[in-house]
Amino acid sequence: MGLPRAEQLRQRHLSLRRRSRELRVRAGVQTESLRPLFGWADRVQDAWHWLRAWPPQVTLPVAGLAGLWLARRPSRLLSLPLRLLPLWRLWQRFNPPRRAR
Repeated sequence: MGLPRAEQLRQRHLSLRRRSRELRVRAGVQTESLRPLFGWADRVQDAWHWLRAWPPQVTLPVAGLAGLWLARRPSRLLSLPLRLLPLWRLWQRFNPPRRAR
């Protein structure tokens, strides 16, 4: 016949543990591609918290003026960030990121 039932179960258990380890490694490798996306999500969340720290008496008029300014020429929504990108890169070059302690 075959192996005793206990030995079959032990081999099955080892096989499943090996497969589980392989799947965990594969999942870890695949999630590395999501790291930049989560980095941007963290930045958006930090910006939201920073914005929420300001009183609405300041942020609402500024947001309203920005909305009216963009409504007059919607192409600014794309062209302005593209014009500011070189300045941002220059700023990043001269101000290296601070390390967390």
